[in-house]
Order: sequence, then C-alpha cells, then structure tokens
Amino acid sequence: MSLLFDASAIINLSHRNRPMVFMEGKTVSLAEYEIGNAIWKQVKLSREISEEEGAHMLRKIVESVALMDIITVPRVEDALHIAYEEGLSYYDAYYITAAKVSGSVLVTDDKALLKKARSHVDALRSLDL
Repeated sequence: MSLLFDASAIINLSHRNRPMVFMEGKTVSLAEYEIGNAIWKQVKLSREISEEEGAHMLRKIVESVALMDIITVPRVEDALHIAYEEGLSYYDAYYITAAKVSGSVLVTDDKALLKKARSHVDALRSLDL
C-alpha cells in the first residue's frame, strides 16, 4: 500500500520516534513549510518548546522529508475544485489530489481533513499504521 503523508502525520510520527514509517512514503513539497509553521507555533505561540529545540526538531524532520518521494499534482485546478467543493484550504485539497493522482492512501491527523478526504481517497490517521 502506497502512503502519502501530510504535515500533521509527519510531525506526530516524528514525536513518537517513528520517522521510518513516513520516510518510506510520499508527501508534497508544501509539507516542509507546514511543518515549519507548526513548530513555530509550538515555540512562539504555545511556548511548548524552546527556539533551539524547535530548530533541532525542524532540521531533523526536514532531513527525513527530503528522503521521501515528492508528489506534484499535474492539474492544480483539480485541487482548487476540491477546495471549493469541500470548503477546505487549497493546501488540504492539494494533499487529497496528490493522494488521488499517485494512487496513495492519505495519512493525516487533521480530523476535518480526514473526514472530507474519505469521500475522495482512502485515508487514515498515523495511529492506524
């Protein structure tokens, strides 16, 4: 089974020391930026971790993501259509479209995305792996 991971699943698997699970899968290029933003929130907004811890975490995750297959959606308007249809951000719709075009199961820990993705592709949570 081919798996495509979104940023939430990558972060959660990293926190659980299971990077090999996602490194064997696929993602999209925007995942790196979403991961960086999520870590920024942990440092700046919720103050869960220090800036140094965040930088170390980001570096390790990005190094792992760099080893993954990166999927590009050939018809970006398909992602835009799903965004309109489902009331999702373009980013979330892009993950669904990438899973669809690559024939992959979408792995996400975003509850809203998971629910809406299931009408387009097979989808699971990282805990289900």
